[in-house]
Amino acid sequence: MKRYVVANLKSNKTAPELTAWFADFGVPPQADDTEVIIAPSFTLLALLQADRAVGLQMGAQDVSSFPLGAYTGAVAAQQLADFGVRYCIVGHSERRQYFHETDADVAKKITELLSLEITPILCLDEPYIASQAQLLSDEQRAAVIIAYEPKAAIGSGRSISVGHVKEVSAVIKKDFPTAPILYGGSVDETNCEEFLLVTNGVLVATAALDGKEFARLVAKCAAH
Repeated sequence: MKRYVVANLKSNKTAPELTAWFADFGVPPQADDTEVIIAPSFTLLALLQADRAVGLQMGAQDVSSFPLGAYTGAVAAQQLADFGVRYCIVGHSERRQYFHETDADVAKKITELLSLEITPILCLDEPYIASQAQLLSDEQRAAVIIAYEPKAAIGSGRSISVGHVKEVSAVIKKDFPTAPILYGGSVDETNCEEFLLVTNGVLVATAALDGKEFARLVAKCAAH
């Protein structure tokens, strides 16, 4: 099964900084079974489209729950598709916490993305695995990538044990039996290989902000 290494740059990087990031990152290893996805802010998608290295896939960090129309400030799935975005993060704990997104909001976003053949990377923590699954059809559950991201580990510098990730992955599989499962939460180049033993990839944030560090992480994952 394919592996995924996702860089969530969050609300970081200006255009010159992302250009410098690409220079530091260089050319990723070309491994048929490893997909490297870069998800910058909306304003940097054009730069990513123009300057991304061969082998990198375009990702977005969010999408509107509405289609094209009179929704001021929203970015629709069609607009992401026009840039060549192939993957989109939805349901991240920061969106749920700071923007008060609900399972229903996330389900609508998944519907919009799949209508444009963009693969949702659905972030889940234990409290809402089952409740989120209930709002998705069997087809939708089969079409997403799951990113297990325990809130306590995000940005803390302390990742969850591999054993616990394995246990939660088994719980996720009850509702998403065919979906690839990633782990996200203080992933770095020192622990990424451990998580690949029990998952299909990693969602990386802090360790992705430095292009050279992220390049080393990707190389380890591709060689695993």
